[in-house]
Amino acid sequence: FLRPIWQAQLRAEGTVVQRGRTIGYVECDITDEENRLVAKAASTCMVLRGERSAGR
Repeated sequence: FLRPIWQAQLRAEGTVVQRGRTIGYVECDITDEENRLVAKAASTCMVLRGERSAGR
């Protein structure tokens, strides 16, 4: 959260910063109608494939 928003159309753009075999790091920027940055997000994700992903 960087600035308050009451009524505006927002745009979210996500980017994969680093992608490994099992771990990935992603970032997202959220901007308003005037292209001002209003929020940022970041996440580290685990990628599961095949049988390891069953039931998750």
